[in-house]
Amino acid sequence: MPPRIELHSPLPATAPVRVATPPVRTELPLKTPVVPDLLLPPGNRYWHGQAQAEAPGEAERHLWIRLIFVPGRKVEVNLWWARLARSPDVKLVFGLYGATVELGSLVGNGFDAPGLHRLGFGTLAVNLAVQALQDCCSPQTLVQGVLSNTAEEGLPVAERERLEGNRRAFWRRFGLEVMSRGEPSLDYLHGCVADLRQVSSGTVAGCFPRTISLRDFTPDAPQGL
Repeated sequence: MPPRIELHSPLPATAPVRVATPPVRTELPLKTPVVPDLLLPPGNRYWHGQAQAEAPGEAERHLWIRLIFVPGRKVEVNLWWARLARSPDVKLVFGLYGATVELGSLVGNGFDAPGLHRLGFGTLAVNLAVQALQDCCSPQTLVQGVLSNTAEEGLPVAERERLEGNRRAFWRRFGLEVMSRGEPSLDYLHGCVADLRQVSSGTVAGCFPRTISLRDFTPDAPQGL
């Protein structure tokens, strides 16, 4: 008798047949990163204000501002009051050093400039610098500097101490700490860009605001600058 041959199917007849389907890959649209517009692009920006005379026969009052931003180097604010000249009446400079911002100088608004002293010019200059620094630096950037005025060295001790106290109070209003250390004692600024704030109260010379938005500045220099 010939051998019996049985054929076996690899799968039962009733077993379902599964076909592997490749996964469908869904491509999500790429998001364009949002980069905030800088209020202060590199270069020079200008602002000019004009106020009417307080009394007949008096001249109109003018205020010119030049804001200089050099990336990686400095933020500088120049103010001219009443008339344009070769050098600004008030000048503020902050040096930019990577992770640190350093106060270079604020001149022209001290006791030795009585026509501009305690009239809001220094506050305006720092308010503008605060905006610029918060626009071009990270919030964690350190802010530091040394506070002094060599013109005070010959003054009586009581007067010198009064001016030093006024200077400490001035900078603390902008959110910075002032620490005295060393021998002889020197005042040092300390803080970070995130701590900076503007001081909006009061006016400049009784006729201009102490806070002016960088959006109001223009790259077009006024005639004479």
